[in-house]
Amino acid sequence: MRRRITSIVATGAAAALALGLSAMSASAQQQEWVIDPGGDYTAVSGTTVLTNTANGVTLNCSGSDASGTLQSSASGTPAQIGGIAGIGFENCSGPLGLTFEVTPQNLPWSINGESYSDGVTTGYIGGVVANLAGSGCDATVEGAAPGTFDNASNTLAPQPIDGSAHELVVTFVDPGANCFGLINEGDVVTFEGAYEVTPGQDVSVQ
Repeated sequence: MRRRITSIVATGAAAALALGLSAMSASAQQQEWVIDPGGDYTAVSGTTVLTNTANGVTLNCSGSDASGTLQSSASGTPAQIGGIAGIGFENCSGPLGLTFEVTPQNLPWSINGESYSDGVTTGYIGGVVANLAGSGCDATVEGAAPGTFDNASNTLAPQPIDGSAHELVVTFVDPGANCFGLINEGDVVTFEGAYEVTPGQDVSVQ
């Protein structure tokens, strides 16, 4: 009889734990994001930097501008809170004085929120595909760029974030224009910039 009671208690505890975990999971999935005012936006950054983490080689662009649309609300964790419909890069140069053209592909890229604290949203820009082309170089970068959005400065800032599962990877290098061996397939790269968004936005989690 004691064994049966123990079994019933253990079964009940397991069921309660399962229900609790399910409720927590559902709660996380139902997290509500509010973006005010949302809608169409433009964004401008000064210098942007693409860094090959395999060797420290950088590609610097003197400026970048972007445009797209932000949702007024979204649900989930992560949640897609907007998109980048267009983005351009100016005066891009790399090592040895080489100049490059950066051509975005697979637009729109998604803007995704994962966590929120004290007016700062942490997330990532997803669906990124960009071709880098210059003298003796033709390469493609794909993946997701982690970053933040700060309500106080209205700044969307792609940047490396410790512990982020998101990364950009070199998926193609033309054998006939192999970038002098400075970029290789499989290399992980980081993207950094500071895009001031207009009109100003306030992102929060309810």
